[in-house]
Amino acid sequence: MYIPAMKKISFVGLAFFFAGTAMAQTKEQQVDALFAKWNRTDTPGAAVAVVMDGKTVYRRAFGMADIEQARPLTPATPIHVASLSKQFTAFSVLLLAQQGRLSLDDDIRKYLPELPDFGTTIRIHHLLNHTSGLRDQLNLLALAGWRMDDVITDDDVMYLVRRQRALNFAPGTEYTYSNTGYTLLSAIVQRASGRSLAAYAKENILEPLGMKHTFFHERYSDLVAGRANSYEPGPAGGYTSVALSFSNIGPTSLFTTTDDLLRWNKNFDDASVGGKALLALMQTPGKLNDGTVLDYAHGLSVGAYRGIRKVDHSGADAGFRSHLMRFPEQGLMIVVAANGGDVLASRLSQRIADIYLDGKLAPLPKPIPNFADSVPAAYDRSRLDALVGGFALENGFPITFIKESGSLRGWTAGDDPMYFYPSGEREFFAKLVNASFEFDKPGADGVVAGGTWRRNARTVRAKRIEPTSFSEAERKALEGEYYSDELHVLYTVTINGSNLILRHPRGEIALTPIGKNGFVGPWPFGLMKFQCEAVADCAGFTVTEDRARDVQFIKAKVAGVKG
Repeated sequence: MYIPAMKKISFVGLAFFFAGTAMAQTKEQQVDALFAKWNRTDTPGAAVAVVMDGKTVYRRAFGMADIEQARPLTPATPIHVASLSKQFTAFSVLLLAQQGRLSLDDDIRKYLPELPDFGTTIRIHHLLNHTSGLRDQLNLLALAGWRMDDVITDDDVMYLVRRQRALNFAPGTEYTYSNTGYTLLSAIVQRASGRSLAAYAKENILEPLGMKHTFFHERYSDLVAGRANSYEPGPAGGYTSVALSFSNIGPTSLFTTTDDLLRWNKNFDDASVGGKALLALMQTPGKLNDGTVLDYAHGLSVGAYRGIRKVDHSGADAGFRSHLMRFPEQGLMIVVAANGGDVLASRLSQRIADIYLDGKLAPLPKPIPNFADSVPAAYDRSRLDALVGGFALENGFPITFIKESGSLRGWTAGDDPMYFYPSGEREFFAKLVNASFEFDKPGADGVVAGGTWRRNARTVRAKRIEPTSFSEAERKALEGEYYSDELHVLYTVTINGSNLILRHPRGEIALTPIGKNGFVGPWPFGLMKFQCEAVADCAGFTVTEDRARDVQFIKAKVAGVKG
């Protein structure tokens, strides 16, 4: 910005000038500024609404619903809101309980007798607040060889659930988010009511509230007029389309509009559908068996933001990002529904709250950098080779970098691989997770020995992992075919130089070593622990990621199959 008349103003004077400019902005202008980078005709965007004391004080959309067809996003555009769907599924279950058609204490096998008997009782309330111990369906599908852009149906999920022989933990002893539980809740609604979840919710929730443009999208191929498409940032700038072909409802697949979500929010205040007791129950935190109170209720998270009680939920599928947050005592509701993977909806909702609750919030304990707003810098791509490899974080787990199509991709254990963009000579940032990695200066031998990982307000040092050396005995013990009966899938393990290679139905990955007989990979592989009682033989391995623990593979001899 060039201001000729102010050439001799001190830096202090400039600070007061810009501070005064910011103070002069209205709240609406400040929110506009948060979304300015998507207020274009060549980007996806977001529909945003703010309600204060029952009055809509902000309602606007940015960017495009369809970039290729130059169709703008509006507050009336139908958009997939991913896990925001769970509150509608939970509301349906609570209505059925209110109607006496089920009890939240019922054993789920009362309605779904085809499920395995895990030797312990899973109750409906365990599904509602993610304390069932059921492994997450997305992890299971991915481990079984599915891609997230495959057509995924309720039947596909149920097939894998029926094959499971173990839980992550005993029901009620822990909290771990599980989409599987909400797929089962959808099936329970159908068994208890005689109507599909989509039909039951339409008749008992959506139509009574006047939510005419909200529905569960039961089949991915069903047409949705005027819908928003899904996008994520491309490796070389711009955006690429990301397919979403879920035909699975309950945990996801709700289409809605910002305007309809305003009607949904109003019901939390006037309780015209369900009544005040049901709405209060929906927002009541669950408890573990030992009395520990959770920060999750029934399809909703509960907790505090900067000292003020909030009720909220986020959603993320393909390039869709959404967040709905309420501050009941302050009468504030914020909704962000986006169709771009770089729109950090939850973070943006918090920044909107900062604006509308200014002066009422406790100070942030530590400033959070915003790498999502960073702009890629020019970089000589031939220098990426020196950055490739595994780096052990101080917590013991590694972050791994690879060079792919001239770009740097990286992941921490159990994360999706993501693009890292240069912001300086040695620093790279990831738009999708608000993080960066600053590589140390190369040594005299050209090797980068370490770096610094920054994610939100956390800073962690990392040290390069030295290449693994496998003896001939170790190679023979590890290599081979491994089968999981729970997933009905076969993996092949081979060793190529210093890399252990895992070949699965949709490709192959190089695993990073960690500890004795341990390796980590990107999502969904997480930690792989080989069971090697003797150097000469490994009987199998387990795969563990937070939402799917200890999935067992055994070494198998498959006739006619070579590694």
